[in-house]
Amino acid sequence: MGRRTVFGIVAVAGVVGSVLTPAEAASASCQAPAALIHFDAPLPRLSTALASGEPVDIIALGSSSTQGIGASSPKASYPVRLQAELQQLFPKNKITVENLGIGGQLASDMLPRIRQQVIPRKPTLVIWQTGVNDAMRLVKVETFRDNVIAGLDELKRAGIDVVLLDMQYFPKADKVRDFPRFLVTMRQLAEQRNIPILQRYAIMKHLVTTAQYTPQQLLAADQFHPNDLSYGCLGRMMAEALQVEVTDFTKAMAKRKYPAEAAKQAGNTGPLPVH
Repeated sequence: MGRRTVFGIVAVAGVVGSVLTPAEAASASCQAPAALIHFDAPLPRLSTALASGEPVDIIALGSSSTQGIGASSPKASYPVRLQAELQQLFPKNKITVENLGIGGQLASDMLPRIRQQVIPRKPTLVIWQTGVNDAMRLVKVETFRDNVIAGLDELKRAGIDVVLLDMQYFPKADKVRDFPRFLVTMRQLAEQRNIPILQRYAIMKHLVTTAQYTPQQLLAADQFHPNDLSYGCLGRMMAEALQVEVTDFTKAMAKRKYPAEAAKQAGNTGPLPVH
């Protein structure tokens, strides 16, 4: 079976056309443009901890697609896969990803949980998955936006790094009123608040439009929740994005600490003055 690697993610050829078994899903992966697996905002607390070998505690906050509905077992949920991927990438760190996903929750339901369950745990990073239930239940986009801002402000005041995770792709998404506006709102909030976002909807749709997989292969029997394959891909892509962020952060810190050496290596040092 042929393999090809794009941006560090291995794709297994020859599996398109039928629903994958759990074993096939575990070995398969996906390709996506590098731009979709790259954060445009820093994660200083996480990057410092990972770069220095410190323990890292991550909380996955969200609804059913964080909880793992649609997976063949809890071990196939994306937080479990993310922990395994990160532990391989950063073997010197003790990494824990705690799953605080509860099916059906709106952003407003998660606000009290941020105060009561998330902040007291003092995590290094929170990955906040939200939006799909608000869109499906016709919550006003403005109300959703205000609730997400309130949650982000709470986490920022607590000094916790945050990554936003937007909605999953599913065939009937384009029939949901305001669904595109929710996606745009999350991207805008990420940009305005200088917070990284992993655009899961765009990634999953790319996998379908490029004929890597069919929606049936990426989704559970209800054709709404992700399955083992898409949870595994999400865990790997999130880990990849975090690894790139740590690498970029480490390089930036090195340039600040040794600016003359960085300039010398770049060939930018000028001649010494003559007296």
